[in-house]
Amino acid sequence: MAIAVMSDTHKLLIQRIKSLREEIDRNKQDIKEAAAHGDLSENAEYDSAKERQSMLHYKLNQLQMYMNVEIFNKEDIITDRVSFGTSIQLKDLNSGDDVHYNLLGPAELELENYPDIMTYTSPLAKVLIGKKEGEIAEIKREDKHLKFEIQDIQSAWRD
Repeated sequence: MAIAVMSDTHKLLIQRIKSLREEIDRNKQDIKEAAAHGDLSENAEYDSAKERQSMLHYKLNQLQMYMNVEIFNKEDIITDRVSFGTSIQLKDLNSGDDVHYNLLGPAELELENYPDIMTYTSPLAKVLIGKKEGEIAEIKREDKHLKFEIQDIQSAWRD
């Protein structure tokens, strides 16, 4: 299944992957230079460069997981109900607090591309999706019964 992402997140994702690939290329050179210093068993530069190599490849693999995506543009966001790409204002009916979330995906969360992210895979998002303003969303847990009223739904799109 494709992961939903905002088009600006997709562009940022491509930029970050390109940047990581460039860092990996530079790191390969660092490894070669450190290896040229001789004995690898006590070569801190080599160990550091190899450790960095592992970290860079891990980050690249993490971001590449988000390349099979369904890209959402401004006109794709539906605001008559809670859905991907919406900015929602909720009232916590237990505490009386007002809370705000941008309902987005794991790519936006990973890239920290938006504030106040709730991923569409979270338990609360699953009960909110499809609901309209004024409706109540409830989550019953062993220790709590959470209730939220949907007060406002807008597009999370940023111009």
